[in-house]
Amino acid sequence: MPRYSLTLSRKWSVEIKAPEAQIEAMRRDGYVIDELCNTVPDWLPHWLVRPWCRLQDGWQWLKLF
Repeated sequence: MPRYSLTLSRKWSVEIKAPEAQIEAMRRDGYVIDELCNTVPDWLPHWLVRPWCRLQDGWQWLKLF
């Protein structure tokens, strides 16, 4: 099940897991929901964020085969 970010305010958002039908219903009700593609840990230095995300993208691509 994909992970989504539900935006509650300018400062706050929470991670949720929900079926696609429920996500679409929440979007129709006016909620701002984005799909999460990468997760970056808090301890990671800022200069490693881009390589970290590329590594995650490559790993997801390899899981297709």
